[in-house]
Amino acid sequence: MSAEIRFKFAAKAMGTAVSVHIADVVPRETADAAWESVGIFLRDIEDRFSTFLPTSEISRINAGELHMLDASPDVVEVLDACTWLEHLSDGVFNARRPNGSIDPAGFVKGWAAERAASLLAEAGLQNFYLRIGGDIQTHGVQATGEKWRVGIVDPHDAKRIHSYVDIPKNWAVATSGTAERGQHIWGKDTQPASTQFSSMTVIGPHLMWADAFATIGFALGDAGIEWVEKFPDYTAFTLK
Repeated sequence: MSAEIRFKFAAKAMGTAVSVHIADVVPRETADAAWESVGIFLRDIEDRFSTFLPTSEISRINAGELHMLDASPDVVEVLDACTWLEHLSDGVFNARRPNGSIDPAGFVKGWAAERAASLLAEAGLQNFYLRIGGDIQTHGVQATGEKWRVGIVDPHDAKRIHSYVDIPKNWAVATSGTAERGQHIWGKDTQPASTQFSSMTVIGPHLMWADAFATIGFALGDAGIEWVEKFPDYTAFTLK
């Protein structure tokens, strides 16, 4: 795939690796400006949502210094989505830590990546994909006209690609599991998520939902694939 990429940018943000791969023939200035807009956006998101920054809106909500309803529209939107996902999953998805504090990290990364990809499109780019950690939002196609092909990393060997999947135009792929960060996904009632498989990958039209569904599906264990695929256009598969 690298032979088809005309511009590639990479950085660290939101505690993980971020990259943009552009297949369009555009001036360097256009690509640079689009990437800069992504960086500005992700820094702003981190400043507002990070639980590690005492000045973020989430930290201020947890400290009792800011009411949820007085937060910025983006924070309200994310917290509303987390509440919906909690009800949808019968409590399997939970944006609250065991100590009761709010941490929307299970949703905000996919949400932010999808929003960042829309900034690239607004900048005039037609064919690209954006990756944040294990989440990828595609737009358009490769320079060859073929669908974007995404490699799924072997959960037991980060240097090995286990398999490849072709992503429909403007769709997304998200992977959730314990291989990269250890046990960080929790099921209902704060019990550790199922370890019947090492990762779950979800493909669908919206990254924010694909990411959340992958997290929920992984936590549900054997029932996870069936749960994810009750949503139209979303497909899941697991790796042992």
